[in-house]
Amino acid sequence: MSKKICIGCGIELQSDYPEKNGYLPAAKLEEAGEHYCQRCFKIKNYGKYMPVRLTRDDYRRVVQEEMNNAQVAIAVFDIIDFEGSFDDEILDVLREMDSIVVINKLDLIPDEKHPSEVANWVKTRLAEEGIAPLDIAIVSSKNGYGINGIFKKIKHFYPEGVEALVLGVTNVGKSSIVNRLLGLKKVTVSKYPGTTLKSVRNQIPHTKITLIDTPGLIPEGRISDLVCENCNLKMIPANEISRKTFKMSKGRALIIGELLWFKVLNNDETKPIFSLYAAKDVTFHETNEEKLKELLKADRGDLLAPPCEECRDRYRSLEKVKHKITVKTGEELVFKGLGWISVKRGPLDIEITAPKEAGIVIRDAFIKPRR
Repeated sequence: MSKKICIGCGIELQSDYPEKNGYLPAAKLEEAGEHYCQRCFKIKNYGKYMPVRLTRDDYRRVVQEEMNNAQVAIAVFDIIDFEGSFDDEILDVLREMDSIVVINKLDLIPDEKHPSEVANWVKTRLAEEGIAPLDIAIVSSKNGYGINGIFKKIKHFYPEGVEALVLGVTNVGKSSIVNRLLGLKKVTVSKYPGTTLKSVRNQIPHTKITLIDTPGLIPEGRISDLVCENCNLKMIPANEISRKTFKMSKGRALIIGELLWFKVLNNDETKPIFSLYAAKDVTFHETNEEKLKELLKADRGDLLAPPCEECRDRYRSLEKVKHKITVKTGEELVFKGLGWISVKRGPLDIEITAPKEAGIVIRDAFIKPRR
């Protein structure tokens, strides 16, 4: 019997080992037509989380195999967690291949921001990495905005057809974009990371364009990957993200969930002003240094969340490190997989305590705080 592939996640189907990837009961496997593995079926129909994690070596192996067949890379980035999705593995591919860069989740950006502004900001960031894509598409896989623009860009550069390698880290909406382009809910999509396991090939109907959907890479440095699956979902915005503005003096502290915290070190009389952006289920709490110590010793899940009861002890056991950082006016301090701070009146001098694995980056402001 020739091997059959799950049309949802790309894994080879098998009926011998229920506990292994690609399982499908023998009777179903023998039926003619296309099939979903049992894992994809449960994800699609019941929203059940079926955890499988690919290593970076697994990911690299799948992508390298498909690079030999593809002529263009379609790289998908999350504008709300841009730094968390701006992974070196993806950037390395873009340095080697022609590319069309897709920026997803436009609908979640707080404040009105024109797509051309987003594209110009992204173009500058890519140029800093030595990457010049053929074009940039700004989209929302949630409401379909800009999806036809991706199709038009592919047709423009490859009028005779092409095999396109679709790349992205987990949770950027990559498979949702593929489904939008196909006009079908074919590729397995879920709110959980790591749904696609192998590359999945699909041809856009009535064209010679083949999309090769690759597994989502789990990047390094995302704080959302350090908590349980339920907390992970709460940290990935489904709607427009929350914003709160602070004006803090020396000795004051701010806790973001119980994920990280910082105290203000500014010595001058001028209080720095900054806005904090994160998903609505992530709490912010301003306090003083003494109360900060008390809060961190207590179990205040009602006030500080995430993490939750399921993952709080594990998260607390992670090695923490301190960073002294100065953020200037017009800059943003980004916490990968969590959110960012945008400084309106600086400098903001702070000492941050965060897990050693947490990725923390300073960048030119994407969103300027309101006056």
